[in-house]
Amino acid sequence: MLQVTGLKRVVEGQPIIEACSFTLEKGQVLFITGPSGCGKTLLMRSIACLDKAQAGTLLLGGRTPEQIGFPTWRAHVMYVPQARVALKGTPTEFYFATQQFHSQRGRPRGDLLALAHDMGLAQSVLNQQWSELSGGQAQRVMLCVCAALQPDVLLLDEPTSACDPVSTQKVEAALKGCGVSLIWITHDPEQPYRVGGSMLELPTSRIVPLPPPPPPPKAVAQIQPQQP
Repeated sequence: MLQVTGLKRVVEGQPIIEACSFTLEKGQVLFITGPSGCGKTLLMRSIACLDKAQAGTLLLGGRTPEQIGFPTWRAHVMYVPQARVALKGTPTEFYFATQQFHSQRGRPRGDLLALAHDMGLAQSVLNQQWSELSGGQAQRVMLCVCAALQPDVLLLDEPTSACDPVSTQKVEAALKGCGVSLIWITHDPEQPYRVGGSMLELPTSRIVPLPPPPPPPKAVAQIQPQQP
C-alpha cells in the first residue's frame, strides 16, 4: 500500500538518512527505532510530506504525492506529533471541524467514542477544553481523533510518551485494533515486542521482523468460600 524507496534526508550538508526503503501493507505495524538524533522524526515528516526529502520516492497505492495532491496525501498518511499542539475548543469540535476539510469529505470514519473508551478515557473528556486536559489525556485524545478519521497510515511519534504503564497498554491495544496501518516511533525497547509487526532500525535502515506478541494473561477465577 505504502512504498518508500531510496529516501534521503540531509540537514546542513550532513546526510542523516540515506537510501531508506520499505513497504507497508494494509493493517501492518512498522516500528522505527534508533538512538536520538538518527533521523526518526525527519523520516516521518518526509513520509507525511511535511518536509521535502533530498532524494527518494513515495507511493500510496501506486500514486505519488503529486498525483494524489499534498492535502489529500496528508489525509491518507497522517502524522501525529509527539509534542502537544495548542488547540482551541474541545476535541469533539476539532474532530468535526477537521471533517469539513475538502481532503476529508466523504471518507469513512471510525468510532471516536469507542476509541476513547478503549484508551481508558471517559466520554466527557471529548467535550472538555483542550487546555484543561492533562498531558496524557491530550495525547490519547489526539490519537483517538486521528484514528477515528481513518487514514490509510498513521505516523505515530512516540504516542505513549506521556502515558502511565496501564494507559500505555490500553493505547497499544486500541491502536493495533483500529484497522489502520501504523508507522510507530518508540524509545521503549519492549514496546515493539508487545505489539508485534516489524522494526526499522536507524541509521542502518535494516528491517527486522518481530515475533508474534505474547497472548494476554488469562484471568484467574476467584473461588468464593461456601457459606455455612
